[in-house]
Order: sequence, then C-alpha cells, then structure tokens
Amino acid sequence: IVLSFLLLAGAAIGARAAGVAVGWGIQFQEPVFVGALAVVILLFTLNMWGLFEIHLPGTLAKVGSTGPSEGLAGHMVTGFFATLMATPCSAPFLGTALGFALTQDSVTTAAMFGAIGTGMASPYLLLAAFPAAGRVLPRPGPWMATFRVVMGFLLAATLVWLLFVMSGLVSAPRVAFFEIGLLAVALAIWLASRAQRGRAPRRLAGVAAAALTVVAVSTVAAGRSEAGPSTIGVAPEDRLIAWQPFDRERAEGLAAEGTYVFVDVTADWCFTCKINETLFLETEEVAGAFDQYDVIAMRADWTRRDDSISRYLADFGRYGIPFYVLYRPDREPHVFSELISKSAILDLLGD
Repeated sequence: IVLSFLLLAGAAIGARAAGVAVGWGIQFQEPVFVGALAVVILLFTLNMWGLFEIHLPGTLAKVGSTGPSEGLAGHMVTGFFATLMATPCSAPFLGTALGFALTQDSVTTAAMFGAIGTGMASPYLLLAAFPAAGRVLPRPGPWMATFRVVMGFLLAATLVWLLFVMSGLVSAPRVAFFEIGLLAVALAIWLASRAQRGRAPRRLAGVAAAALTVVAVSTVAAGRSEAGPSTIGVAPEDRLIAWQPFDRERAEGLAAEGTYVFVDVTADWCFTCKINETLFLETEEVAGAFDQYDVIAMRADWTRRDDSISRYLADFGRYGIPFYVLYRPDREPHVFSELISKSAILDLLGD
C-alpha cells in the first residue's frame, strides 16, 4: 500500500511537470481502466465462488514470502488493488491533504503521499508490530468458506457499480457489448472448471477467456469519444433543485450582479457525491432555502475527463471531489467541506 502511494506520488509529480492536470480518482475517467478493472473484479468474484484458483508460480511465491501461500507478490497485488479501489471514496477525507501535497515541491509531495499510504496500511503495520493482537481475530474454520462466497457477492456488487460508471464514459451499445464479453469470459472459465481430464481443454478455455477480455476492453477503448452529452444539468421530475450546467464565467458574473450561485462538482464514479446529493442537497430544506434566496444551482460533471474542471478545482486548491462552493455577492466564494451538511448550507445563506 505504501509503495502504491509512492508510485502515485511519482506519477503526479511527472504529470505536473508535463503540464497535465492531476486529480484524485481521475483514473475512473478512462474507459480502458474501468474496463480492465471490471475484468479483474469479475475474475476475483469467480475465484471467490470457487470456479478457479489463482496460483502464483513457485519461484514468485517463495520470493520474500512471509506466509504459506501469498508471498511478496501476493501482498503487493493486494496493496495495489486496495489503493486503486479506495481512491474514489477516500477523496473526501484526503481533500485538504492532497490539495496541499499537489501544490508543493516534489519532496513534500512524495512525503505527503507516503504518510497517507502509511496511514492506510496502519492496521497491517500494527499487526506486524504486535503479532499477539492477532489473537482477537476469529480462528480459521468452516465459516471461512461461507465468508468467501459472501465476499464474492460484494465483489459482484462492485462490478455492477463499475458498469454503471462505464455507462457514463462510452455509448450504451458498447457497454452492452462489454457486458456480453464479461459473460463470455465467465462462461469460458466455468467450462474450464468443468473439464475433468487433461490440460488441453483448460488451456483452450483460458486462451478464449484472454482473447474475449482483449476484445471487450478494446471495444470500450475505441468508444471513449462516443458517450452521449451529459444530462447532469437537466432537472428530472424527481429532483427538488433545478440544476443548470456549470459555466464558470456565468457563475462569477451572476455573483457580481448580486446573485447567489451554488456549484457542485460531481461524477458518476464518486460514491460520496451521490450520498451527499441524496441526504443533504436534494432535500426540502436546502431546496426551500435556494428558492428563498434565489440561488442559482450549477452542477459540473467530472465523470469524463475535463481539463477546465480540473483547472477550476486547482484554482481552489482542490484535486478531488466532491467539491462545493457558494458564490456570494460582494464576498469571496465559500468552499464547503467535502462532507457537506444541510446546516452548513442553511447557516451560510442566512448569514
């Protein structure tokens, strides 16, 4: 995990030196990444359900091994995977730290990322430093088989979420073709698990699964520019707030004219954004306050890569979402916490 964060720091430093906009969780803006991760999640799910086992080569399993089965390679893969999957949901808790880290020199950036990685890895570090603490953990037993299947269903739920994210990145036909590709991969692996004799059927099924994976991921990669226009500014009947598409110049102009403007930067892959929208923004209290004070609500969609939104966030010292800011007449814009609350909005409007 710590190594993953140091590698992310190196990537951020390199991207910044090349003049590329950086942000936390932006890998989910790339359909190739989402597609490849969906395949990995599918494989992990099928593994949890016992359709196949993942065996590292004997040489790799022994290199730096600290356990009977995983070894150094297994631990590194687990750490990398945990880091990648945690980025969309960890941004609200790391927003200030990341904003500071990404605006400092390279040494400070690397130190900050290393500290964040150490914090995330702290449970493992504590168990390594105090092995006796492991006694409070449940002992191995038959319950582990049931637990493994349950974890497989949780991974399947993650796969559903990734497919939802992909629907905002590429066209619907390509998403459907990708889903068929995933089913075909699962079928190939199931057929391989049913082969009782000889390695030839298993190898053939493995080759088929790999080929189908390449075709499926290539399909979404070729369609990254085919996604339909964002409808995030359209207000369906079930929404209490009439969101308008984000326009920075218009927002600043309206504020200069004496109008309140509330800006929400969100994305389909930002789970925390969706929770905030449901529990705190799309509520009777906030919608009523917006009507009372004639607040113009704007929403910026960062589901797909948009350098103008990246620069907008950077101007406020932020590199991740959710992001909320209220433009007020004759005052500086007020940036809310990533974990916004109804009272924070209502108190500021009433001030």
